[in-house]
Amino acid sequence: MFTSLFLTIGLIHLVALASPGPDFALILRTSLHRPTALGAAFGIALAILVHATLSLTGISLLIAEHPWLFMAVKVVGALYLGWLGWGAIKAAWRSSAALAFKAGGEQQGWRKGVWNGLATNLLNPKALLFFMGLLAAMVTPQVDGLTRGLLVLELFLLSLVWFGVLAWSLSTPRAQRLLGRIQRPLNLVTGLLFGAVSLSILTGMAGEAYALVPH
Repeated sequence: MFTSLFLTIGLIHLVALASPGPDFALILRTSLHRPTALGAAFGIALAILVHATLSLTGISLLIAEHPWLFMAVKVVGALYLGWLGWGAIKAAWRSSAALAFKAGGEQQGWRKGVWNGLATNLLNPKALLFFMGLLAAMVTPQVDGLTRGLLVLELFLLSLVWFGVLAWSLSTPRAQRLLGRIQRPLNLVTGLLFGAVSLSILTGMAGEAYALVPH
């Protein structure tokens, strides 16, 4: 009965996954160390599971309807993404992978990768708004609890497979040789990407605040 719903949401989600953003940039940065990259992939997928669950249970809507709470989420997310961006830009002036990790405040390892992936996606308010908009528009009140749970599982598995394959592919010896030759510009690009997202969140907040001021 809900086959078209699963196909439509899955397709839209795959298009979103393929679009460059903070999640892709994080996988690219952590691909210098495969366990870290795979951990980041799992962390991102876990964060998407949380976003989807919050959206389908209405909790995301409650957060968005409380301006101060939503603003807090935006500020924390923007600062975290900005911190990652600053670390990547500093790493652009370093010459080794180890120094690149240190410059970004990152450590190698599965657990650290999971934490970075979880925080990068979960603290991104744009991800919260994306899932809230997508699932609110597509999932009607007539959709039962079991179907909603399967939709959450679908989004989690698609995310895990996509970022897992990406992390594995980018951490192969052949890919590492290529990435090693472009390490500095790669760090610079990922740093600017993190910074651009952070700046867009902050400027959006500033615009909203200005609109509320009586003129």
